[in-house]
Amino acid sequence: MKRHSEEYFGEQRDYWWNRDFLELMAKRWRLDNIGLVLDVGCGIGHWGQLLASILPKHSKVIGVDRESDWVDKAQVRAKNLGLDKRYSYKKGDAQNLPFKDNHFDLVTCQTVLMHVKDPKAVLKEMLRVLKPKGLLMVAEPNNLASAMVKSNVDAKWPIQIILDTVKFQLICDKGKQALGEGSNSVGDFVPGYFSELGLEQIQVYISDKAWPLYPPYKSKEQQVILKQSLEWLERDFWIWDKEDTKRFFMAGDGTEKEFKEFWSRAMKYNKIYKQAYKQKNFSSGGGGMTYLVSGRKP
Repeated sequence: MKRHSEEYFGEQRDYWWNRDFLELMAKRWRLDNIGLVLDVGCGIGHWGQLLASILPKHSKVIGVDRESDWVDKAQVRAKNLGLDKRYSYKKGDAQNLPFKDNHFDLVTCQTVLMHVKDPKAVLKEMLRVLKPKGLLMVAEPNNLASAMVKSNVDAKWPIQIILDTVKFQLICDKGKQALGEGSNSVGDFVPGYFSELGLEQIQVYISDKAWPLYPPYKSKEQQVILKQSLEWLERDFWIWDKEDTKRFFMAGDGTEKEFKEFWSRAMKYNKIYKQAYKQKNFSSGGGGMTYLVSGRKP
């Protein structure tokens, strides 16, 4: 049985943020007096552990995730990083957090709301366990934006190819929402949710992180990204595997015939990208769009 987000828990996740950008955000968020932190939907710990460098040394971080395997792996990662005295993990559901009211100074999550049926319900639960004047901070994307990021390989492709790719992704995202599995572009709506829930001092930023690839791919980061990209391409993986992509597409009012056509084209383009990667002839700025939205509980 597949577990949530497992395709995206590889080494490439260690390169999702620029450290100096997070240091700037720490000043904007005024993290100096943060004591107890909750990382909701922590996965194997990447986000909360990354925050260790910008949190006060006395702070404690608790991570919760619905997957027992992720909880165990997060604890191992924390130990390997020398964080096990400050970091602990337990099984828990984002919609029913196993903590009392008004408990944490900071409650946060990364790419969690994009996977849930009712993001506002999860945010309400996060607010419940947050102390008055405490900081709620989430990192969520608009993944559709990446469909318009070009490379030297596809720069001159016909406009219709680009439009078809965007349409394919839009239909799948519509279906993902219809199935109650969230929206891959939920980040666009989070500031509005914060306002509706009555948060104060709302701040909205976009990560300055890009994932450029350009020959000869010398940096460790580029090598990791290239390796992961090739692994997905070798398995004919798109944003999701074929099974999930079809589920989402059909739930988004797509037809069997349309899916076969869209998937066939996507795999055709994958082969072109794969050849360019292997020949070390691929380059792109690798831009994306990830929001950091924060607010204070009244």
